[in-house]
Amino acid sequence: MASRIGRKGVNRSLNIGMRIGVHSGTLFAGVIGEAKLQYDIWGTDVNIASRLEATGSPGYVHVSGRTLSSLNAEEYRIYPGTEAAQKDPVLQKHPMSTYLLAVIPSRDSDNIISVVEGVPNLDLQTVGSNRKSLILKPDSLSDEMREEFRKMPVGGLKFQFPWSRRERNVKIEKVERDLGLYCVAFKDKSVEWNYLHQPDYIFKYSVALGWGIGCCLIYIQSVNNSDLFYTGVFIDIMAFFVLTFLLFICWYKKVCWWHSGQNELRSYGKLSCAIFHLFEKIQHSFVLRLTVYMMIIVCYYMVLSLILMSCEKDQYELDIIESKLYNYDMDPFTCFHPWAYTNMMALILGMSYTFARIPFALKTFIGCIEAVAFVLVVCFQYAFIFEHSVTTSPYLKAEIAHSCRVCMMLITMYAKERQTEFNTKMNYKLNLDLQKKQKSADVTNQSIIILLNNILPSHVVEVYLSSIARHELYYENYRMVSVMFAMLTNFQMDLPSLRVLNDIITAFDRLLSAYKQYYVVEKIKVVGCTYMAACGLDFSLIENIDSNSNFGSTSLSSELEQVRSRLESSIRERNHDEVAFIMATFALDLMRVLSVCNKAYAGKPFDRALSTGEIRIGISTGQIMAGVVGASQPHYDIWGNPVNMASRMESTGLSGHIQVTKETAQTLEEFDVMCYYRGLTFVKGRGEIPTYFVGIDKDLKFMSKKIDRVSENPSDLKPDLDGS
Repeated sequence: MASRIGRKGVNRSLNIGMRIGVHSGTLFAGVIGEAKLQYDIWGTDVNIASRLEATGSPGYVHVSGRTLSSLNAEEYRIYPGTEAAQKDPVLQKHPMSTYLLAVIPSRDSDNIISVVEGVPNLDLQTVGSNRKSLILKPDSLSDEMREEFRKMPVGGLKFQFPWSRRERNVKIEKVERDLGLYCVAFKDKSVEWNYLHQPDYIFKYSVALGWGIGCCLIYIQSVNNSDLFYTGVFIDIMAFFVLTFLLFICWYKKVCWWHSGQNELRSYGKLSCAIFHLFEKIQHSFVLRLTVYMMIIVCYYMVLSLILMSCEKDQYELDIIESKLYNYDMDPFTCFHPWAYTNMMALILGMSYTFARIPFALKTFIGCIEAVAFVLVVCFQYAFIFEHSVTTSPYLKAEIAHSCRVCMMLITMYAKERQTEFNTKMNYKLNLDLQKKQKSADVTNQSIIILLNNILPSHVVEVYLSSIARHELYYENYRMVSVMFAMLTNFQMDLPSLRVLNDIITAFDRLLSAYKQYYVVEKIKVVGCTYMAACGLDFSLIENIDSNSNFGSTSLSSELEQVRSRLESSIRERNHDEVAFIMATFALDLMRVLSVCNKAYAGKPFDRALSTGEIRIGISTGQIMAGVVGASQPHYDIWGNPVNMASRMESTGLSGHIQVTKETAQTLEEFDVMCYYRGLTFVKGRGEIPTYFVGIDKDLKFMSKKIDRVSENPSDLKPDLDGS
């Protein structure tokens, strides 16, 4: 269904009458052009609906017979169509019966208000009456935050018995499925790889802890092994040197920062800079961090192995047997202290899980290997020594007590580190998802801004967005704006013509982009074959001239060079009457562009000659109001007497000419542009008024003024204006 709705003021009060035209049929729909994109419809039936509205009567719906046949006639009061519809030339091309419809009052309609008031979720308040109606209350925001916090995953292992029917959040289950159950690794290998290659900013603290534990191991080994040989001393010194060297590299930059009093301007030598660079490289490299981790573990086992290497197991067994045979007390720690060995192994297990950004599966594997090796040492290799040590529990054998301590240490560190790893990876995943959403939101916002800039004037977009956020009406008042209506004539709205129309409108929009950059010519909309534009909707016109040194060297029309001197005085006077000349120049360039398009299409095979397409232009200047209408699909539009007069100048004009009002003609005369007096032209709503044609020669250039004022003599009319 194609429809056209118009509004007509009955008097100067707020009483508003509405004309509505409705017609059913086929049409084309789409978007044409490159600037100020808008969804539009075209076709013969669209034109019929438009004429039904124009020839209708306020307070009634003017429909065609085809539309009426699709309605239930019993629900309406039907009256014959208007006389204007019977005389309309467009409707006469398609003979049809027209009717005026009015709704039959019913009792059900009297109860509409009471029914609406009974619906609790329907808000009929106006936007201005309650601007905060759409703002969430603080309580609701707090409840929403608590609910989201409750849904956040904070643990890795969750067991649910079959008889439990507790509902689980789908989002939590999806998040938990992203990680493995035991090793807490991302199932997406790329995400796991990126996670491991993230910088470890607490790496120096892990190295400091590793150095401290290494010193403790060396001390325990030295105290409990009095028979140190040269090889053992060398191994202790080498392990201590390696751990201290790693500590020095990791903390040298921090110490220099503290020593300099946190002075960022202090310069350092090449050696210091090399150490700084080496630490940053280790901190950001997964391979180097893993190498340092393995070096520390190797140093630990080098120290731990000295205890076993210095022990003579056979001699210890003979001493135990002799002490029992000869009934004397022997030193139980002649070989090594079993519990010291167990405690050292527990410290190494704890340190194996300390480093971050190391694969949790690798740390678990190393921990399990350490525990298995310890159990083998306790139960097989040195079982005799551990069996004769004291136990921590009277109900457990000594070797079992040793094994339980190490195994419990392994389980404890595994559970603790798994929880830490789970939370860390979930934070990383949430941050990653947040970054993706942020990027998506940025792209969406950028797309919205681009679309809005292609729908609304650039100076309106930012203010309009803030006005919408505050639920306010956005409008502007301008004292001097020039409005233009340009209609392409001889166009039949079929598919081939629509494609040609798109090419022509696109060429107009490309011309508009140059004018919009320097002279603030804005495209308002395209209705059918009519191109509507305005000049002067932003006072940055003056600012652009002052700040742009290339103003006079642009590739636009040569006529615009005439306006420069006028603009300098306009800056002081603030009358902005140059907008009329700029609008006329833009209209002249539209005629030039159409001429080029006609020549391009003249040699192409079409069903009909499209090269004969002409343009009819009307221009008016004065005070207008502009703003954005509609809550959905916002549209920037302008209202005022100049808009109506420009439309009338176009509709009553002639093809190939620019018709203007007397005031606009007087303004153009000041820019040395000749305007021919056409005569008294009947304008709907204004009666007969004097109108003028802008002087244009055969080369599509302005004709210079030859008289001191706008001619009002009909004899000055151009000789090629047939029938005017």
